[in-house]
Amino acid sequence: MNAITTTAPGALGADGGGSPGILVADGLVKQFGGLRAVDGVTLAVQPGEIVGLIGPNGAGKTTVFQMLSGFLSPNAGTVRFRGARIDGRNPAQVCRMGLARTFQIVEVFPSLTVLEVLTMAASVRHTMKAARAVAHEVCTKIGLATKGSLRCSQLTLPDQKALEIGKALATGPQLVLLDEVMAGLRPAETQRVVALIRALRDEGVTFLLVEHIMDVIMNVSDRIVVIAAGKVIAEGLPKAVANDPHVIDVYLGREVDLA
Repeated sequence: MNAITTTAPGALGADGGGSPGILVADGLVKQFGGLRAVDGVTLAVQPGEIVGLIGPNGAGKTTVFQMLSGFLSPNAGTVRFRGARIDGRNPAQVCRMGLARTFQIVEVFPSLTVLEVLTMAASVRHTMKAARAVAHEVCTKIGLATKGSLRCSQLTLPDQKALEIGKALATGPQLVLLDEVMAGLRPAETQRVVALIRALRDEGVTFLLVEHIMDVIMNVSDRIVVIAAGKVIAEGLPKAVANDPHVIDVYLGREVDLA
C-alpha cells in the first residue's frame, strides 16, 4: 500500500483507543476462476464516518461491496460488523443486522408506488403497520414527500436515485454502502444527494461509498481508500490522496480541486 498515513478522525485507531470500527474487512480475497478480483483488501470504517472507496474501472470496488453486504462470500479474509463476523451470512441477515446497500443499477419496481416500495423495505424490521409509518418518514427525508403516491416508473432519474437511498434507509441501517448513487446526475442533482448524505450522517448513519465523480467524493468524504487491481494502494485524508503521485498516475490523472 502506498505510504499515505494520516490521523483522520475515522482512521483505524486514530481515536487513541485503537477502536476497530463499526465495519472491518481484513484481508479480503475473491477469486473468479483464474482472476483474482480482490487481493487482500483491508479497510475499516468508524461510526459516523463518510468513507470514499475509489479506483479505476475493474479495480474490485463493487466486488468488495458484494462481500461486505453478503452477496458474495470471500475466498479468504473476514468481515466484521459491530464486532460480529458477517462473512458467510446472506444479504437479508446482514441487512437485519444494520448494514444496507444500494446498487449501481436502480431497481424502480415500476408498478409500485414510492410508499409501497419504502414500506416493503421497512418490513425487513417492522410489522406492516410500523413499516408504513417508517415509509412516510423516509419519504419526507429523501425529498419525495409529495410523490409518495406516484408509481416508480413516473419518477425522474434524480428521484429514482433518492428512492434508492430511501430503500436502504427504510431498513433502519447503522451503515449504508452507496454504489455509484450519483452516476448520471447533473451537478445540481449531485449536490442534492450530497446534502442528503450529510444530513443522514448528522442523524447517526455511517457511509461507505463508491463514486467516480471525483470532485464530489473528495469533498463529501472524511477519508478515502483507493484500490487498483484488487489491492489497496492508498488511504488517507482526501487532500493527501488527491495529491499523491501514485494515485494520480494509476487513477486520477490530475490533482483534484478540493476548494
